[in-house]
Amino acid sequence: MSVDFKESSTAALVEVAFSVGFEEFHRLMRYELDDLHSTKYAEQFPNDEEKAPQKPFIEEDDGGLAALPSASPITNIRRWFSNDDRSGLVQVQRNWFARNWRVTVQDSGNGTALPYPGYAALRADFSDSLHDFIDFVRDTDLGEFKPLQCEISYRLQLRAGSLWEDPGELGRVARIFSRQPGAYLPDLEAMRIITQYVIPDGSGERVGRLYGRLETASSGDDTHFLILTMFARGTPLGSGVEGTLAFQDTGHRWIVNGVRDFLTPEAVEWYDLD
Repeated sequence: MSVDFKESSTAALVEVAFSVGFEEFHRLMRYELDDLHSTKYAEQFPNDEEKAPQKPFIEEDDGGLAALPSASPITNIRRWFSNDDRSGLVQVQRNWFARNWRVTVQDSGNGTALPYPGYAALRADFSDSLHDFIDFVRDTDLGEFKPLQCEISYRLQLRAGSLWEDPGELGRVARIFSRQPGAYLPDLEAMRIITQYVIPDGSGERVGRLYGRLETASSGDDTHFLILTMFARGTPLGSGVEGTLAFQDTGHRWIVNGVRDFLTPEAVEWYDLD
C-alpha cells in the first residue's frame, strides 16, 4: 500500500498545509513584507492580503502546548500571498511560515476540481517557497532561520451518501463509534472530538504528536458531511530546511496511515483513500 493518497482522493481531500515556526525575525515589518512579496512571490502569488497573526504552538513533554515565543505578538503581521484561483497560498509572519494547497472549483463551467498533486509535489512547493523566504531574510540581513516546530496537516470533507446519511451512523465511517444506542439517549445530532497520539523516533523517544479532529457539519440544503483534519506537529529532525522537511516526511507518513486506521475499511474504500 502506498504511503500517500491517490489523485482521485480529491473527492474527500480538500486542503494540505505545511508550516514551520522559528525564532522571530524582529525587523520583519510591513515594509519588509511588501518587499518580500514583490521580489519573491508576486509573479506566482499576485494576491496580497493582511490577516490576524497565527498563534503557533510547541509540543511539550507532558502533552500540553506552549505558545511559540514572540517578543511582540500584538504587532506581528501575517500576510497571505495567493495565486489567481486561490488554490495555492503562502502565509508569512515574523515567527511562522506556511504553504497551503486547497481544492477550488475550476472556472471551466464543468465544476471539476483539481486533482490532489501528491505529497512529493506539495513538499517541493513548500521547500521552494520556504527557500525564497530564507533567501530574502538573509539578503536583507534580517537574521538566521532557526526552526523550532514543524507541522503538516490534511483536511478531508467526507460527504454523506450511500455509506451514511446522518450523524447517528458514524459507526460506518470512524472506528471509534459503534451503532449501539442506549435506552435513553436518542441518535447523535452533532459532535466534535480530538484524538492525540505520540510520534516516536527509531529509539522510541517522542519527536511529535499526531492529532485527529473530527466534527459534523451540514450545508444549507441539509446535506451532512464530516470534516476530518489530521495534523502532525513536532521538532525538526535536524537543522534548517532539511530538518524541517524530515519531520514533515515523518508527519505525512503518520497522517496517511493514521487516516486509514482512523476510518473504517468501508469508509477508506468509499472515499478512495486506500
